[in-house]
Amino acid sequence: MKQILIVEDDIVIAETIGYALEKNSFAVANVSTGEGALSHLQNNKMDLVLLDIGLPDMNGFEVLKSIRQTSEIPVIFITARDDEIDKVLGLELGADDYVTKPLSPRELVARVNANLKRVTQSSVPASKPLSLFDINEKYMQITFDGTELSLTKAEYNLLAYLIHRPKQVFSRDQLLTAIWNESYLADERTIDTHIKSLRAKLKVVNSGQETIKTHRGLGYSLSM
Repeated sequence: MKQILIVEDDIVIAETIGYALEKNSFAVANVSTGEGALSHLQNNKMDLVLLDIGLPDMNGFEVLKSIRQTSEIPVIFITARDDEIDKVLGLELGADDYVTKPLSPRELVARVNANLKRVTQSSVPASKPLSLFDINEKYMQITFDGTELSLTKAEYNLLAYLIHRPKQVFSRDQLLTAIWNESYLADERTIDTHIKSLRAKLKVVNSGQETIKTHRGLGYSLSM
């Protein structure tokens, strides 16, 4: 049974979420503060965290930063804040999804299932990685042409996805859906930004090797 940690100081919302998850065969633990969440994660094995941004002792972004120092557990933000800047910040800090209040318990359960499924799938490569790349799935590290790359979580997920699927062309929308959740961040320019950053980092290692190709009007692929 999958273990879900709910970090929410609103008792009614926490109970509503917990009830929906338990009805769908999840085990649930509830805490109401950021410190409580970090303590619980340190002492218990959890499979996913539902994290409110507006906590009484520290905001959810700070909690996520602390979590990401030691763990890659899936984290879904639950918040009343729907500003794009918050979504971008959450993404860059390593959040896996972002759900705004008032939320649908049914939708939330679907997102929990989708994130847990993605974690399971990401541990199994779709095909053999390219010879120029070496991926350490456990530590989320990628080596290119013998040099370890310094990547954000988003950059790692995007590059690993392309490496496992060489020569396949993916649209920006396909990459957004595959790497993050649908509706997490609707702006497809996010993919362009990460591609640009990855190209720069790859070029520093090997300026003569064209790795990520742009297919005009179609999307991106990773060349051999």
